[in-house]
Amino acid sequence: MTLPPQLVWENYRMRADAENRIQERKYDSGAGSFNLKDFYAKKAALNFVMMAYNFFNFFRKVVIITKVHE
Repeated sequence: MTLPPQLVWENYRMRADAENRIQERKYDSGAGSFNLKDFYAKKAALNFVMMAYNFFNFFRKVVIITKVHE
């Protein structure tokens, strides 16, 4: 399979950026340091952290930015 170099570069650049975002979320939330033995406990803790992150971002986008623009 032969792809143009520009297309290859764009695909790998997007992938690298996605990996950076995952690492940022992991370090910001402390998700790399869950010391839970049970898989489902880890899954529940990670889901809780991701929900908290999403709620905070929603709050930041809706409330904080709205207050700044008023």
